[in-house]
Amino acid sequence: MAKSDKVRAIITHSTLEQAIEIAVAENGQPRWVQFQRWSNANPEKEWRFQPFGGYLDHFQNFEGFTLPTQVEAGNHFGTEAYFPFFRVRVEEVRFPVP
Repeated sequence: MAKSDKVRAIITHSTLEQAIEIAVAENGQPRWVQFQRWSNANPEKEWRFQPFGGYLDHFQNFEGFTLPTQVEAGNHFGTEAYFPFFRVRVEEVRFPVP
């Protein structure tokens, strides 16, 4: 993977706040994302905030938008316990006609 810089965004809605960290490649493409997720997917089966995130790869152009066509994501992203349970490969993108 190419060298990446990290950015952090904080999104708020009413009383809720969510921080997200994004690794951005030199060409501006996001390489991975990570945030805290409320989950009990841990050995103790305790509900708590824990890392969740994934990798974005194989970018392609769809009607002027450059999008990742491979995504892998899971619990405990960035740790030895990382468990990618979501994997997707995008073959087609269709935009709704107004």
